[in-house]
Amino acid sequence: MRRRPFDWLMALAIRLVIPRQRMGVALVTFNPNEEVLLFRHVFRSANPWGLPGGWLGRNEAPADCLARELCEEVSLEIDLGPPILVEQQGPPPHVVIAYLGWLRPGRMRFSGEILEARWFPLDHLPEPLWPFTHRAIAAGLDAFRSASRPTAVSLDEEQQPV
Repeated sequence: MRRRPFDWLMALAIRLVIPRQRMGVALVTFNPNEEVLLFRHVFRSANPWGLPGGWLGRNEAPADCLARELCEEVSLEIDLGPPILVEQQGPPPHVVIAYLGWLRPGRMRFSGEILEARWFPLDHLPEPLWPFTHRAIAAGLDAFRSASRPTAVSLDEEQQPV
């Protein structure tokens, strides 16, 4: 039986007692040659290469977060596909959701967080990569091969690896 006068007390108790978990999102995207896009991040010194993505803001939906992160990091929009992998990771402890998606055509402009972006053949991925990244790429490849494929974005010549 609900007791409306005490609803505020229940909400406060939930806020104080229920543990919180950080949430992150990652994008797995491929070009027509089945190469995966990875970013070299400024703030990831141990494993600089990784999937595009980031941390969810307060009350932010995962899909909205991924769209925001891609816009902030490389000034591109995405067409988001299905979630392909969800795992609890750490440290720091967090849950990360990897999505399959496609970059909309446009010119990449790197923010201060990104040093480089490259399409990597699956048999020549940079190391070290987090184990989650390998699992997300494998799950993404399965989904990519069975999905309809919008046109992939290409990197400008100035952003192509030599």
